[in-house]
Amino acid sequence: MTDFHYFSVPTADQPGTLNPVYELLDFPIVMGRADDVVLTGPAPEKPLVDGREVTDPRLIAALSVPVELDRAEVLDRSSKLAGVLRTMGVIPESGAVLTLAEDVPALARALTLVAAARVGLTVDLRSGASSDAPIVVHGIEAEAVEPGRASIKVTRSRFEGVGVTIDGEIANLDQAMRDSRVEFAAVVPLPPDQTLLFTDSGEIDAMSSLEWLRREVLSEP
Repeated sequence: MTDFHYFSVPTADQPGTLNPVYELLDFPIVMGRADDVVLTGPAPEKPLVDGREVTDPRLIAALSVPVELDRAEVLDRSSKLAGVLRTMGVIPESGAVLTLAEDVPALARALTLVAAARVGLTVDLRSGASSDAPIVVHGIEAEAVEPGRASIKVTRSRFEGVGVTIDGEIANLDQAMRDSRVEFAAVVPLPPDQTLLFTDSGEIDAMSSLEWLRREVLSEP
């Protein structure tokens, strides 16, 4: 098991603070491993370029390949999502819990899990998790975001067709992720015993979640 880089060092009276996402993304990037592919997904059913569906058969063939995200993009997209959730009023420190619906695509699901761990937001992955929870990431019917608007960046959000419902209010995550006014979230120091995941096998805390994220979400070359 990899030793953590503690934000505050453990003492006889204090357990210190750490964050599994720092070990998986931030620190390796500083060490020159930004280009490592750490997240893969299936080929898109409808390839997009600048938010528009591709119709040229040659482009469709060229873009219909499995998706590979390197460490830099995973950090960029997950920290942006964490920033989006905070902008929408999610306060991890309040004990908020996020639920992932079954219709969330694999890439968006993985990025959501990493974003949540980055800021200490608990995710409920239990099979009986309620879809009526205060914070739910889920699929939505929505047109692709058109590029060219002042507040929209022409970049793949990785959340096309995905929304978040917070206290009954639904937001299009594809659009929110492209909003240049939303700041990226810094990694948050967490107590080692802070619960980050509820699973059918039990609770997983910040320290134990490092191995879980490596096994279930991100791969390391």
